[in-house]
Amino acid sequence: MENLLSQPRCFQKIWQSFCLILIVSSFFLITGCATSGKPQYNVEHYLLNYQAPSWNKLEKIVTSVKFNRFSIAAAYNSTNMIFRNDAYSLDFFNYSRWAVNPADMIGDSLFSNMIGSGLFLAVFSRHETDEGRFIISGSIEEFYLRTDKSPKTAHIGIAISMQDSREKETGKRMMFQKKYVREEPLQDPSPRGYCKAASQAMQVISHEIISDIYAAVKTRTK
Repeated sequence: MENLLSQPRCFQKIWQSFCLILIVSSFFLITGCATSGKPQYNVEHYLLNYQAPSWNKLEKIVTSVKFNRFSIAAAYNSTNMIFRNDAYSLDFFNYSRWAVNPADMIGDSLFSNMIGSGLFLAVFSRHETDEGRFIISGSIEEFYLRTDKSPKTAHIGIAISMQDSREKETGKRMMFQKKYVREEPLQDPSPRGYCKAASQAMQVISHEIISDIYAAVKTRTK
């Protein structure tokens, strides 16, 4: 009689063990399927990096400059490292990205270069609450690797405008608007080579922009 009463309990234990084995087996099966597909690739992230431009024998202007946050054309408004073979199509690298949005990357680079120039009494970033007299705005209109040339080239186009916040007349507030375009050939046909060429292009553009801002401010503050 005792054996007969214990049979259901034995059957219950066997069934529980079977269910546990089934669950564990299913887990390993699912995990194996998830990892047996395409191999996972690491995405590399890049930042512009170049030696800051230098200026000799230029006196410091006792005034302040404020950077607005730069904007960027919709086609380039991402961290994708974009390349173009013609005027109608674009593509981007699968496993290489800019570390930050190009608008912020370029704006921050120019801001850092302007502080390093020592040409102005104060330079304020978009993050600071201080208001500068001269307001700098920028738009990244073109930022891509041009692949229809040999060698390939890094292409950058930036529109810069500057206003005098103390000027009451609207027509006189805008001091200048100018577009800066630069192409630099790649020494190495790779995403890293593109980053280096883009950095060289930005070094030249940065010097041109800061030189023009300095000349415009100096004329207005005489």
